[in-house]
Amino acid sequence: MVYDRYGWEDHPLYPAGEFYGEFATFDVTLDLPEDQVIGATGVPVEGDPGWERAKADPGQQIDYQRDYYAPRPTPTCPAMPLSPGRKCVHFHAEQVHHFAFSLNPRYVYEQGRYGGAVVHVLYLPEDRATWGHGIAAGRTAAALEWLDTLFGTYQWPQLTNVHRIEGGGTEFPMMVMNGGASLGLIVHETGHQYTMGQLANNEWREGWLDEGFTSFQTGWFFETHGRGAAYEVVEPQVLWLDLQGWSEPVSLVSERFRDFVIYNEMIYAKAQLFYEELRYVVGDAVMRRILRTYFARWKLKHVDEAAFRAVCEEVSRRDLGWLFGQWLHATPLIDYRLQRVERRRLQGGGWRTTVTIERLGDGWMPVEIGDRDTIYAVATGQAAVERVGFTSARRPGRLMLDPRGRTHDWNMLNNREQRWGVGRGAWEVRLDDPTNETVRRDRLVSAWLPVAWSNDFSGVTVGLRERANYFGSYDRGVLFATAATRPGAAQRFGGYLRVTNPLGRPTPHVSTTLALWDVEGRAGAALDVARSLRQHLTFGPDPRVGFGAVWMATTKLAYLDRRLWDDGGTVEGGPWAEVTSERGARVFRASPHSPARRERRVCARRFGSVRAWGSGCSRAGTGAARIR
Repeated sequence: MVYDRYGWEDHPLYPAGEFYGEFATFDVTLDLPEDQVIGATGVPVEGDPGWERAKADPGQQIDYQRDYYAPRPTPTCPAMPLSPGRKCVHFHAEQVHHFAFSLNPRYVYEQGRYGGAVVHVLYLPEDRATWGHGIAAGRTAAALEWLDTLFGTYQWPQLTNVHRIEGGGTEFPMMVMNGGASLGLIVHETGHQYTMGQLANNEWREGWLDEGFTSFQTGWFFETHGRGAAYEVVEPQVLWLDLQGWSEPVSLVSERFRDFVIYNEMIYAKAQLFYEELRYVVGDAVMRRILRTYFARWKLKHVDEAAFRAVCEEVSRRDLGWLFGQWLHATPLIDYRLQRVERRRLQGGGWRTTVTIERLGDGWMPVEIGDRDTIYAVATGQAAVERVGFTSARRPGRLMLDPRGRTHDWNMLNNREQRWGVGRGAWEVRLDDPTNETVRRDRLVSAWLPVAWSNDFSGVTVGLRERANYFGSYDRGVLFATAATRPGAAQRFGGYLRVTNPLGRPTPHVSTTLALWDVEGRAGAALDVARSLRQHLTFGPDPRVGFGAVWMATTKLAYLDRRLWDDGGTVEGGPWAEVTSERGARVFRASPHSPARRERRVCARRFGSVRAWGSGCSRAGTGAARIR
């Protein structure tokens, strides 16, 4: 329990939010079965933790660090009465806010070191291939080395890395319990020795200060070691949550989030993105100075947003209230449009270029302006319309906003200088893979595939199919263009077009689809607007409501079975509703009012018939529940 600016933080341990305790000295004496091998917070100042018997390398000289704390703690084991087969182990730790231990008679022990910190590793014999031979010990030491360069010197004597039964990981002062020995997990959990451990925030109140922070430093670690930028992975993930309306302010107290899934997405992924954006705004060198100043000033103390922000503003010499406000306390969307580019050759040589930028979103970020290989200027990004001028030795190429893709601009199809035929976006034209849809963050994908079929009236029909999308969800389109090869075919050319969610201001949980077709004796159009009413992203029912309308007409009866088709047209439309629920691998769907949407269930065939939608097609009756 801690007394801080909010008073006594005496809340229970909620599932969302971890330990928050006062810094103190823990002097713990344990009465254990003598076969136990134990790892714990602190150093074993007395007794046998079992490491000598359990060590993987018989020649390993173990550093117990019994004299690390001076004066040495008062012995307690001699005064403890022990039963046969029992032993006393006395651990001592100072300036920590929690104590943890793990024991098992089968543990194998290995040791490593970084600087003055000893690394203890405990794992079971069957895990030797993945944990032993110095693998876990070396990775833990590498994580400490990285964190030393990023924040500063590790303040405690040792770090114990234990292989726990469950997957994932959990952190405690001087101890991590990991479900595996992957480098990413070890760097993440070891990072908690700094963010949560030595920089002790209240995770229940501000989980982003440790989970998002250590996710950020883990991503930076891999980027530094040539494994790619974490931003390119986490940013699209967060953007999808933003666009679909699932994001909530990162600064919420843990139990106020919609559910545990959104809590995790916000304090891990979106908080990580916040630190990435802070790094983008201040630059790498200043970001490193911020982290080292933050640690030097606040190590072994309790921290909060105010403490971190004060250091950020002091070191960067900027007012960053807008950045913290947008990324931690709100959920704005960012969108910029490159409106106009004016170029002028200078008399003395070189070029003067003026760029007009329009801000379409309710959030803002500094926006870089560049071409394929050069950043020429940075716009503040704050004004509704902003003009930015710059001088360059050469004529700039096709200019674009945010060429490095770091502003979280949700619509990058209006970021480029307008060109005839391609507009303000980038395109990727490719051969379509029918089994996999290609999705890009920064451009519209246009995937083409040749198609062919045959029938008795047109012979072989050939054509092209295009599937297009931006970011998977927007400007989704399907286009067919076909031609019959038989001379005198009843219908020589055919076409089909469907567009879903054309780009505009996104409306969360709403999908709009328009389709038009004229194919082998049938012409028509369909419109469907759907809204999901689900309350949770990954569980619970998904009720959906909407409106659908279909017009279908016959154009060439030669293609149609006259027993099923009349020479007429049909219009159907009306509201609909359905509920989908998942139970394990089974999916239940109830559709009491299912109109002819997505060009299906067109049942009325009489010429000129128009009817309001009731209970679906006559074959379907009043709706049904299905399991698949």
